[in-house]
Amino acid sequence: MAGRLVIDFGNAYTVAAYWRQVSRQAETLYVPGVMRPIRTSTDRNGKAVYAAPALILYGGAAEEYLIGQEVAENLSGLTDDRKIFSNLKLDIITGKRVYSAAGGRRLSGQEIARDYIAAVISRAGQALGLGSEAVITFTVPVAACMDEAVWQRYRSWLAGAVRQAGFTRMELVEHPWAAAWGAGMRIKPEDRYLVLDLDAGIVEAAVVQAGHSLGCDERQLRVLSHVREWLMGPTVGQASDNECANQLETILQQTLRQAARLGYAGDDLAGVIVTGDGGQQLPFKQGIHDFFVGIPIYDKRLLDAAACGAAALTAGFDACGYIRHNYGLRYLDQDHYQYRLLTVSGTFYPSDGPVAELTIRAGYEGQQEYALFIYRLEQGGSHCINEDSPLIITTGAPASSGQAAIQASISIDGAGQLVVTAYEVGSKQILVNNAPAAKLM
Repeated sequence: MAGRLVIDFGNAYTVAAYWRQVSRQAETLYVPGVMRPIRTSTDRNGKAVYAAPALILYGGAAEEYLIGQEVAENLSGLTDDRKIFSNLKLDIITGKRVYSAAGGRRLSGQEIARDYIAAVISRAGQALGLGSEAVITFTVPVAACMDEAVWQRYRSWLAGAVRQAGFTRMELVEHPWAAAWGAGMRIKPEDRYLVLDLDAGIVEAAVVQAGHSLGCDERQLRVLSHVREWLMGPTVGQASDNECANQLETILQQTLRQAARLGYAGDDLAGVIVTGDGGQQLPFKQGIHDFFVGIPIYDKRLLDAAACGAAALTAGFDACGYIRHNYGLRYLDQDHYQYRLLTVSGTFYPSDGPVAELTIRAGYEGQQEYALFIYRLEQGGSHCINEDSPLIITTGAPASSGQAAIQASISIDGAGQLVVTAYEVGSKQILVNNAPAAKLM
């Protein structure tokens, strides 16, 4: 098993994901003893998400502790007064230093959380067979995306956990980007969307705006509003369903009012991303849909959207997936070159099905090899982007000049690559299947 490890650290659960190159999709990672399967859908046939409860229980020494599902499975056998630590993430965000007796020492909340996440990294890295040089990717909560001091504090804490786990390299991906991509939302520059995280009794809502740096393709994220509150403080079960739903509505209204003060209306949101274990509770689910009538809501991947989205991004997929130029295929027509338009500027990727379907004819007697040269089409002329490595399709039988030889279907994958599926007209044999022809920009 291989792939870059991604960690999405939550208040209730931590999800590890990786990119499976064979299937070209992100999957959650199962770590024996630490993770457990969780279904966030009422569909019994739905795929379970592997997640580790955000729990740590120390033994007699500081280096002895159980994490995740190990703690949950030992609750019934716990006969002493050792404390189970939960809600580990909050102290990292707030910067508070509250000390507790743990493993024969007094440890701060940040140190306890570091022990937990370092153990998750170590165990997950072993499951993937990663070496110490591997890059570990983390999602960064929205609170850190809007405050440089919080970002640096969170980054420094993560770096310590990575070193403790025996690794040296890490990469950060903003949670709103990762969650949107993993949830299936297509984002284009200037889109505004709301991210709602319902995690272990804590509600975090933020309106964010996507963008790109001037003169380059680096993604940028602007946080327009942010609200974080406990739900009926702090245990949801202390309040009725109606009270919790009403409190959630108040939080959403407050979030939209903050954005409105900057001149951004709530009715033009491109979508709403819902994450966290609380999103599957019916009062919240129904309340969210009632509140955002007419706005797309992405709530099918509550636990794994951020982790899997980050895995896709680190594999080369772009959350702002759109093509910035026109592209075409050059062909010879009666001794003159012509261009067949394939895709236009502004096209989103991955594409919903083919962007072009075409028939390729033989240019001379006995032709069996066909090279696909892709050109960027501009007002001042055209430029071949795959001149050194064109996709070459070879047929099984020679064709006569002008004879239809290949039927091709062209689409754009999640990495912005033009991919081709083609079969031979005569034999119907598939010649290439989703073969990359060129990387578009």
